[in-house]
Amino acid sequence: MRAFWAIVKNAFHSSGSGGAKASINAGIAMALSGAVLFSLIAGAWMYIFMNWLARFNTHLDTVIVVNAPEEFKECTAEADLTDFRIVYKEHPYIFDVSTFSSMMKEEDSKLTVVFDENGDVLTFYPTDSLDNYEIRDHFKDTALAAYANHIKAEAGIPTMEFPAVYEYVEGLDAPPSETHFDPFERSLAYMLVPLLYFIAVLYSSMTKGTNVIAGAKEQNAFAAILMTPTPRIVIVLGNIVGVWLSSMIPAAVITLLCVFSSFNKLGVLTAILLMAVLSFFIASLVILISVMSNNIITAQTAFLPVFFVFVTVCITCMQNPEEYYGIYEYIPLYGQYLGIAEGLTTGISAPPLIGSTFTTLLLSAVCIVVSVKLLGSERFTVSVMSASDKEVLRAKKEAARAATRKSHLTARCSVFGYNPTSSMNDLSFSLSQIFRPLILLSVFQLIALIPPLLMTNGEYLTSVMYSLKSVENVSDVLTSGSSIIGVLMSTPAFLLSMGLGYILINTYYCLRVRLLERTPLSSGLGLPLKPASSVIKRYLIGLAVGLGTIAAVFGILVISGQINVTGFGISVSSLPLFFAYIFMWFFQGACEEIMFRGYMMPRIAARFGLVPAIAVSSLLFCLFHGLNPGFSVIAFINLILISVLYGLIAYYTGNIWIVCAAHTMWNFTQGNIFGLEVSGNMGNVSLIHTSLSDKANALITGGTFGPEGGLAVTGVIVIALVVVLLLSKRSKINKG
Repeated sequence: MRAFWAIVKNAFHSSGSGGAKASINAGIAMALSGAVLFSLIAGAWMYIFMNWLARFNTHLDTVIVVNAPEEFKECTAEADLTDFRIVYKEHPYIFDVSTFSSMMKEEDSKLTVVFDENGDVLTFYPTDSLDNYEIRDHFKDTALAAYANHIKAEAGIPTMEFPAVYEYVEGLDAPPSETHFDPFERSLAYMLVPLLYFIAVLYSSMTKGTNVIAGAKEQNAFAAILMTPTPRIVIVLGNIVGVWLSSMIPAAVITLLCVFSSFNKLGVLTAILLMAVLSFFIASLVILISVMSNNIITAQTAFLPVFFVFVTVCITCMQNPEEYYGIYEYIPLYGQYLGIAEGLTTGISAPPLIGSTFTTLLLSAVCIVVSVKLLGSERFTVSVMSASDKEVLRAKKEAARAATRKSHLTARCSVFGYNPTSSMNDLSFSLSQIFRPLILLSVFQLIALIPPLLMTNGEYLTSVMYSLKSVENVSDVLTSGSSIIGVLMSTPAFLLSMGLGYILINTYYCLRVRLLERTPLSSGLGLPLKPASSVIKRYLIGLAVGLGTIAAVFGILVISGQINVTGFGISVSSLPLFFAYIFMWFFQGACEEIMFRGYMMPRIAARFGLVPAIAVSSLLFCLFHGLNPGFSVIAFINLILISVLYGLIAYYTGNIWIVCAAHTMWNFTQGNIFGLEVSGNMGNVSLIHTSLSDKANALITGGTFGPEGGLAVTGVIVIALVVVLLLSKRSKINKG
């Protein structure tokens, strides 16, 4: 026990420097973090000050009401809403956010209320201020509530008064209640006080905790402590308690200031209890980091991300605390932040208080156990090896790394003449190959949604949102997704945006191969650029391959009576959409081939062999289409076969020009020449108009997924595979 209190006293009185010299980088990092924290505090005070000034502003709030029924206008006129200036507008698209934003700027409004044709009411307001949320609630509890009661009265349904969910609204005297707080005090409770608590405890814990063990290691003093009979658990707990007591001093000062305010006094007690639990967790975490570090600089650098995570939690809770009520109140950080804010105003309930306390102490126990285990491991304490022993061990490790690097840099199978340049371990390599295309496609296709939605008058966004209204289960999600894609694929702006996204992905791969891997495009991606005549010839061959295979599928479907040709031609108004499809398919086909055949296949082949390369790239290619509407077992098999066919063509020809062209021509001809679905996506404009016949069989046609989901494609691709294998065998015989 004497040793425990000695360690506590040492940690409590630690100066936070330990005589160690901090590096310039660490100093810059601390200066930047200080600047960020200063900005946050200054911004919080500025917001509170502006909110306080707003209390003296008595102007009416302007509300824009779009597509208001005549009954609503009559009802609001009778209700005599003196707190609002209502401006009535008409607009056909209820999700046209851009237009509503312009309306609000013109009218100096913070709220737009839209009625749709089904009687539903939508509200749009800027989320940068809680005042806008209160304006929305006030309008809901007055104008909309009066309108609802008016409708009920006409229908013979008893009306009722709904209690206001707001606590204070400008222009009105707040209803008397025990939980009423004015905006200035509420802002203090929800923005400034928890932030000050967090920053004070974090800074105090970091300066003390990173010094007590990491600083002792740096000064070569920690070995003496470990050689004493003091148990490791006592060393860890003693330092944690010392750091915890030190960090509670600024927390106690903040609590004392709250006592002399008008905050809920029981809530102030709750706040200090919550901070005591959180401070203990922070002390446990910083001691764990200190145990894992060899010097103060390393410990403080490792703690900085933790510091910023805590601050980020504060920022998210500041912006809209209502979003984090519920499960968030039971987890660490969020539970303490929201608990302090609620405790100082309305009072926190027991379940969240107990839940957040339990989970926080549980994490603290985990940190303590890990710290004790690490202290029991020699590599985390003090080295007893001689210099020569270290040199021998270092040489052995370097030799092992060199052997691993050599094995990884030797190509097991060379595709396009590629030789590996990376020595990543197998797990890292595999994850990078799997997730790189997923991330790129997700990011750029999401970005591609933005321009068409901004460039239109809200029609497409409204159609998209209506498609999502009926979502109740997984099948509804797939149906809505198909509807949304159908809406977007009829938009030239979306197709052009998608094409630009594919261009950016292709550019990324080219720059990565040339600049990062320092490999020619001919071997790194299978894209030889010279001679130009050869490139053109290969691309034309690819166009012929794509046209021939999909034309064979179309012929089978027509001859077998599975589909009917219902018309020909494209209207003049549809020409922009038709040319937008040409642009999009051109780069889409090249993009998927570059990702799966040009980049992925040679790198997997170099490490694991040709068969795994074709198998993995084909499987991933198939899975990337697995969420498309109508995906089936036959679609899965066909996509695998198509991918294997393209992989073999790329391997035997030594480039991907042919498969890039074939992929593009397949998609374009299928969707915009023959008018068939392309992997579940229906083309909205085509030269030939087709429809499924009455005797159509989904096993043959592919159903909603398109021909790739039917046996017609299976037969054509199997024949194409046999032809490619025979041609490759004949080519080898001729070379021999």
